[in-house]
Formats: sequence, structure tokens, C-alpha cells
Amino acid sequence: MLRIIFIGILGCGHLFSTEIDSFNLRDTSMQDALAPMNAVAQNYFDEALKKANRRESCDPEVFEDIFHDLTGGVFWADIERQIERSDRIDRRNIHRSKSVYQDITIVDGLALYLARLGFVMRFGDFYVGSDKFGHFFDQGYDYFQKKNLDEAMSFGEMTERTYYGLTSTAVYSYGDLAANLDGYFFWQSLTRGKNAYVTCEEDTWSQVREFSWTDYANAAWDEGLNCSTYRNEYTTSRVLGRIKQLGMSCPVEPQWCDVMLNRYGYLAPRVISPACYYP
Repeated sequence: MLRIIFIGILGCGHLFSTEIDSFNLRDTSMQDALAPMNAVAQNYFDEALKKANRRESCDPEVFEDIFHDLTGGVFWADIERQIERSDRIDRRNIHRSKSVYQDITIVDGLALYLARLGFVMRFGDFYVGSDKFGHFFDQGYDYFQKKNLDEAMSFGEMTERTYYGLTSTAVYSYGDLAANLDGYFFWQSLTRGKNAYVTCEEDTWSQVREFSWTDYANAAWDEGLNCSTYRNEYTTSRVLGRIKQLGMSCPVEPQWCDVMLNRYGYLAPRVISPACYYP
């Protein structure tokens, strides 16, 4: 809640985004965002390599800290700002008053009134919100700092119950949790392991593995497929009613449930919507 209060004090909530509407914005004419988003990610690698090599250290934490400083942010990750400013990324957004969240009250979802909804981009068959990339880098890093995966995922679930979810926007996003988890896997392999993205020899870092969002962004990041839950019965009925008015239900394409469940395996119950278990 401190996050929301601070936004209000600054009076600049209109500059940033909270939730995204994955239903109104499913536009098949939207250009695929994979290539320009890969370019954004590669820019982070290029800049991090320059900065790390000035440090003349092969300590993995040196590169990780630099990469996190480049991609992270206080309230919103830098990559979300990159998406907003880009003239190469085809994306869509919608005002709260016209979205599936339009009936959520200011009491239940204060952040929806202080900050605008984020952008939606198309990644092949999926429609992914700009917020997911912030979750990937920023909350993925938070997961990476925890003692173990269970503690990390418990932390993520707490944030969805509180300041990133139910108490701020009235939305508990399984898509956010999936992006957090995939971000954790990314940070695990950024500088470490046999398949690391970057390695260091004689105090010089180099990139040895190409990064692509195809390895991470998937159906579980699409809130039209990996359905969110909501703060109370009133909010749930209103949001689902707005989705129904669009001629949709969630998941929009139920066949993706098996794909998501198989991808995350034993972790799926913590990142995949109950709608895939109890249709």
C-alpha cells in the first residue's frame, strides 16, 4: 500500500501502468512484438557488458547487479518504460473506464484509478502485457535473492495478495506469478551454470548465448488464457460479466491449459489459474 500512497503523493500516476486488459485488446492485426522486444533485451546485455568490463572482475554478482540496475526500477521496471516509449513495438492499451475493470470500485482497486492500464503486445498466439516483462526482470530478481524456490514463490504469492494485486488493483494475477517464476529461471542462468548467457575469463565478460523471449514468454503470461481471480464476489461477477459481453469467457482458448500445466509441472498449481483445473 505504501507504493500506492507514494504514487498518489507524486501526482504522476498517469505516467505509469498497473493491470492490463487481455480481452478487449486481442487484436490479430497487431504486429508480433518478438523481434523488437528481443532487441530491447539485447541492448541491456550490451550495456551491461560494457559496464561490467570496466569493473575488471569475474564475480557473477558484479554482472548480475549491473544487469539488475539497468532493467529494474523503483515502482516500474525500466523495460516497461522502454515499451511505452518505443516507436518499433506495436502495442495497445485501453482506459480503465472502457476496460473489463471498469466496474471495480475505487475502494477495491485504488491503483486502477491512480495509474493507467498497461500495454498489450502480441507474441505469436499470445497477448502479453507490458507489466509481465517488469515482473520477469524485477520480481524474478527478487525470487533469485531468496534462500530457495519455495520461499521465493511464497513471497510472490504474498505480493499478489497485497500490494501488487488484491489490495491495490483487486486482481490476483497468475500471469504475474508465471512471469516471476520464469524470471527466476532467467536469473539463475544469466551468469551461472553450463548454459549461462554470459561468461567471464581474465576479468572480461562476454555473451555466449543469445537471448530470446521465445524461451520465456508463453501462454501462462497471457491473462486471457491464464485467468486472474479477483478480490471479492462483486468484483468477480462484474469483471466476468464484462468479459462475457465481449463474447468471451476465460480462458479464451481452453486448449492452452494442458500446455501451461505441462510446462510448469509440479509448480503449475502455484502459477496456473484454477480455471484450468476446474473449468
